Amino acid sequence: MQGADGVTVSVVVVFYGGEGLRACLLSALSQPGVIEVILVNNRDAPPWPTDLGALPREEPRLTLVHGQGNVGFGAGCNRGAARARGDVLLLLNPDGRLEPGTVPRLLDLAAMQPDDGWLLGPRLLNEDGSEQAGGRRNTGTPGEWLAEALRLDRLDPGTWRRVNRHTDPLPVAPVVEMPAISGAAMLLPRAFFARLGGFDEGYFLHFEDLALCRAVWRAGGRVLFAPAVTVTHLKSRSPVSGLFVTRHKIRSFRRYLWREFGRPAGTTPPWRLAVVWALLSAGLLVRTLVGTAAAKARAWWR
Repeated sequence: MQGADGVTVSVVVVFYGGEGLRACLLSALSQPGVIEVILVNNRDAPPWPTDLGALPREEPRLTLVHGQGNVGFGAGCNRGAARARGDVLLLLNPDGRLEPGTVPRLLDLAAMQPDDGWLLGPRLLNEDGSEQAGGRRNTGTPGEWLAEALRLDRLDPGTWRRVNRHTDPLPVAPVVEMPAISGAAMLLPRAFFARLGGFDEGYFLHFEDLALCRAVWRAGGRVLFAPAVTVTHLKSRSPVSGLFVTRHKIRSFRRYLWREFGRPAGTTPPWRLAVVWALLSAGLLVRTLVGTAAAKARAWWR
């Protein structure tokens, strides 16, 4: 099945467990233009998640990539993209839900672009329909991350700018340039993804999407946001512990700061990067520990 102007789409979903995978895959398979959905299963076993039932046997467009172990999100996307045949890739989280017609609407916006150097993201919604933080973002400079964590923009908005922009007025144009979008749902030409070298596999989890957005800009491309096209992103469906996620987020944050803003490529002195990294990492770790303890207390009380 082809989309607008005969464009074909390969959907890549990286999975490590959690609820809702079947609904995600069915929402992708129902989209006009999608010729295949590639499931990259980072679990050791079983190859096909059991909650899919007979779907792998009944749906010939469903393809499995398995046996690589838990290589992380970015590396998993790269392996899925290497198997893709479509003109365009849709990188979709396993807890994402596509509304009917989402892919054709994104392809229509993509067709407006003068070349194939683009990366396009929809507006991400929470399950209650509110806009999700992270779907549209600023570059993610050290100062922006500090403002995001401490909400310094509330004290002096003229000096401080936060990373997430979901509280900004929604753009009225069908598509606008944006410094960064979320890896939960990304559409881009497969050839452009290959020219960029895919995701930086040094990021196991988190920050690989911001790094990819910066790579797009460095390559002379454009990061685009489609405010009227929405994808529901459920979040927090992975079975791994909060401490596991936090540990990798802290590691990825350090890599991101030093690779994108450290010298000689960047202009930020190492000591400033170290201060920002230490402050935000400590806050993230404390929040995770408190949340874990609170969850255990609630379970014990019940």
